[in-house]
Amino acid sequence: MGLTVNTIKTEVVCQWSANIPSTPPTFTAAGEQLSVVPSFRYLGSILSEDNTIDNEVQNRIKQASAAFGRLRRRVFQNKNLHLRTKVCVYQAICITTLLYSCEAWVTYSRHIRALEQFHIRCLQRILGITWRDRVPHSEVLSKTNCRSIEATITQHQLRWLGHVVRMPSNRLPRRVLYGQLHHGRRSAGGQKKRYKDQLKTALKK
Repeated sequence: MGLTVNTIKTEVVCQWSANIPSTPPTFTAAGEQLSVVPSFRYLGSILSEDNTIDNEVQNRIKQASAAFGRLRRRVFQNKNLHLRTKVCVYQAICITTLLYSCEAWVTYSRHIRALEQFHIRCLQRILGITWRDRVPHSEVLSKTNCRSIEATITQHQLRWLGHVVRMPSNRLPRRVLYGQLHHGRRSAGGQKKRYKDQLKTALKK
């Protein structure tokens, strides 16, 4: 028995190195033309044609916000629960949802800013304070014994890097991390941040 491609469930995302052509290319499988889409959900993450995590970050915030909302009355606003318990639930469910697959993210300041804003807003609600109370973000993190989102992402990425470095040299993740392209070159002008650049920045912190 051989495997066959389900053309109804199969879509194509083209990630272009330069300008996106006005007419997208066509792809066929089993005699059927496949749909070319700007983004595609794979294993819970959104892959976009612009090769950024803009849509993924928005989706992560949306999913984490929904998880926080479901637990808000029963957990986060429950006066019978200790603050430590509330924070543990928040980290186990909301932060895990928010930072799913962050080990492979290439982040810019706009991503960190959006994630941090959501993080602080949730912690403020757990503490029962608002922006009108003028409590600094550093104090919010200190009261809840939480790290910033940027620090958490860095920790996850360095942990994943350690796993990859310890893999046998024939494993695909290790080969991709250390691999170099033999052909082609980067375009002139401002360059997009690479995953290697992300890791180098994390190692310097």
